[in-house]
Amino acid sequence: MTTMIDRFFGVPQSVIRLGKLKSLSGIAVKLYVALYHESERYQTRELTRTTKKLTELVGGCRNSHNKARAELIKAGLALVEQTGTDGFIFHLCNPETGKPWSRYPKEKVPYLRKCALPAVHTQESLESKKVSKIDNAGTSFPFGCNEGKCPPAEPLNQEAISPMRWDEIGYN
Repeated sequence: MTTMIDRFFGVPQSVIRLGKLKSLSGIAVKLYVALYHESERYQTRELTRTTKKLTELVGGCRNSHNKARAELIKAGLALVEQTGTDGFIFHLCNPETGKPWSRYPKEKVPYLRKCALPAVHTQESLESKKVSKIDNAGTSFPFGCNEGKCPPAEPLNQEAISPMRWDEIGYN
C-alpha cells in the first residue's frame, strides 16, 4: 500500500471542520501542530514540554507561547498545567468535546465513522465484539433455503420420477 505522504503524523479532522483552526493565531497553530507531532513521536497524548523546547521547534518568543497556550485552552484543544522548571503538561483534547480523550494517554484512540456506535473503552471488549466472517455468518443454507423459512420438503413418490434411458443420456 502506498501513501500520499511518506512520513506523516495526524491531526484530528474535526479541528478544521469545526472551524477551530481558523480562530487560532499563527503561533497557536504552530504550537498545536508541534504538540501533535510530539504526540505521534512519543506515542502519548499527554506531553511535558518547556517553552524553550517548543520555541526551538516552532519559533516565537515566551510571550507569544503564553498567548498560544491560552488560545488552545480557550478553543478546547488542550488542557495545560504548569509544572515549574519542567515546563508545562499538555493534555491534548478531543476537538468535538473540548475534553481530554477518554482513554489512557498512551492508548490508541480508534477511528469511528459518524454512523458508528460509541466506542467501547477496553481492548478486551473490542476484541470480544469482533465476529468471524466465516464461522458466524448468521446464515444456514439447508439446500438453498434459510432455516425456518423453507416449506417442508414433500416426500417424492417413485411415479413422479421418470427415469432416463441410456440412449437419452447419450451413452451407447
